[in-house]
Amino acid sequence: MYTMRVNSQTESKNITELVTSVTWSGDSKQVARKLDFTVAVSPTDKFLPRPFIGLGHMVKFSTPDGTEIFQGYVFFKEKSSSGTEMQVTAYDGGVYLLKAKMTKNFKKLLPAQITKKVCQEVGIPTGELANPGTPVSFIADRKSLYDIIMQAYTHASKIDGSRYMPIMKDGKLSVIRKGTIVAKYTLASEIGPDTVLLSDSTYSESIENMVNRVKIYDDKHNQIGVAENAEWIKNYGVLQDTYTKEKDKNPTTVAKNMLKGMERTSSVEGLGSVECITGRAVTVKEPYTGLNGLFYIDSDEHTFKDGQHTMSLELNFKNMMDVKEG
Repeated sequence: MYTMRVNSQTESKNITELVTSVTWSGDSKQVARKLDFTVAVSPTDKFLPRPFIGLGHMVKFSTPDGTEIFQGYVFFKEKSSSGTEMQVTAYDGGVYLLKAKMTKNFKKLLPAQITKKVCQEVGIPTGELANPGTPVSFIADRKSLYDIIMQAYTHASKIDGSRYMPIMKDGKLSVIRKGTIVAKYTLASEIGPDTVLLSDSTYSESIENMVNRVKIYDDKHNQIGVAENAEWIKNYGVLQDTYTKEKDKNPTTVAKNMLKGMERTSSVEGLGSVECITGRAVTVKEPYTGLNGLFYIDSDEHTFKDGQHTMSLELNFKNMMDVKEG
């Protein structure tokens, strides 16, 4: 049985028996994972326990083997005099990076150093931080701490091509290279060894955001180069962007990283696995829609209700990150 505990400053309460449903979710464009749950309440039943769940209280959600998969804080609750359930919403510590803003001039600091500085601003401890060896400089003017972190790692991504994503783990903020962890279970339409059964899947293709040519300019607006994919241009026509050379960056490398091919996305539903969360990759085998191969999880929603764990995933063929420009 999955367990739920609520901790105040003075006590810890196990409310598992009172929880009627749980939805645990995440998105690649939001640093904070979210936990929505309902708790059985009654204005008349004197025998039903009434543990106090207050705003700011810590919530911990764990798997049957005791592995903690969520640690966060209550930000919203609602109940009515005629209802039998109270709605509660909690976010992990990443929410404070979204809610807090900062103005600061960052000069020649590594992305990991910038991350530590902004986390200190709101008292968030840091864990493992991907640390590409590329110092960056920029001015943040009333930007959220999350945007500042992603702006630093966007600079790094332009140079090394990696995709970065901050996550909370055991109450600490880490920054990972997105898509490097692959779920050990394969999502499939038929039962097999090490598979999770799918109940539905959809697949789409789009060139709406394609960029197949990037012209490179200097600071005087003179063209000094171009990066392009000739095959994409032949098949789909010219879909062009521009790039102005920046100091300490190889313009050809940056322009090549700006090229964007066909977007192929999918959504799947099926039995749940706590390994399938945003920022990771998963193997899918579904012959009818042609979903066969490695996909990157852009968002996930896990539902725990009536003893069943189901999930819905948004998948991407390409490993993408939440780009934040200066």
